[in-house]
Amino acid sequence: MATLQCMKCPVTTVDLKLTVSTPSPAKVAAVPKADFLVITWTAGEAGAMALALGNGSYHFVEAANNNFTPLLIAGMAVPSGATYQGYFFQAKINGKSVVCLKSEFHPKLETAATTIFLEKIIGSANSPNFKYVVTSGTSGGIWAALDVGDVVVTNSARYGLTSPLEKQSLRFSGTNSVAGSNPPAGYATWYDYATSKIIKNDACVNGGLGITGGRKGGTPAIYYKPSGTDPTTVVSNSRIGDDECKKIATYRTMGATLDENDAYVAEACKAIGFQNWISIRNISDLPCSNSDFQYDTFQFCSSINGAVWAFIMGH
Repeated sequence: MATLQCMKCPVTTVDLKLTVSTPSPAKVAAVPKADFLVITWTAGEAGAMALALGNGSYHFVEAANNNFTPLLIAGMAVPSGATYQGYFFQAKINGKSVVCLKSEFHPKLETAATTIFLEKIIGSANSPNFKYVVTSGTSGGIWAALDVGDVVVTNSARYGLTSPLEKQSLRFSGTNSVAGSNPPAGYATWYDYATSKIIKNDACVNGGLGITGGRKGGTPAIYYKPSGTDPTTVVSNSRIGDDECKKIATYRTMGATLDENDAYVAEACKAIGFQNWISIRNISDLPCSNSDFQYDTFQFCSSINGAVWAFIMGH
């Protein structure tokens, strides 16, 4: 399987200017303040985050097999079937402090509880605990040009066609600074640098995505601005099932990627007046594809791409 293939590989030889804290299994009651909060949602996404940003010290296979620090906020509910509300580790990237958090809450399934959780984690507009919040993970690619392994970085989120009707007209905007600044000489942005130095040269990414049913060809790319007339928006929606495939043209007028979380996160951020969020969605599967197991097979490898690192480097 691609997941196992990726887990056996080093990420890259590029100097990531990355250090991490010493793993600690002792549970804590609060997440430390930092410059950046990076949130992932599934075990596969957390495992990829551990590999990409854990500097060889961290792993996350499942809740029962990880060495992240467990989080248990006093007086707050725990998701059904979980022991903790989340797990995290701390890192520094180019001197900037980062908290890498795997949430046990799923915004779509436990919307109210997740909103409370995010409010406690992020803080308020007047007293935020982080400069930027990055919600990251896997997604279905809506654009016709997108392929497994591509990445869309966006500050725009909305609800999709299978969401409640009262949600479908809502639009959310995050940080005004998507591309960042001060890229290396010869590169327009840090995303371009990551594409050239990490994605193109990473055997883990390219080998894992290249097996049957994965990427059709070429090197994955990071999209961080509209491509022609395509809107760079993440759409929170149930998966596009067989009966929804006839609506793919409509979805392509709505956004670039399809996930189940980010509009809920964006709405929670709006409620507390926190605007500096961004979505980084890694294409793990293509709606209406003939490959039924794309998501299960490629969610791990598609998440190892350097886009989160590039955002932090540029901000």
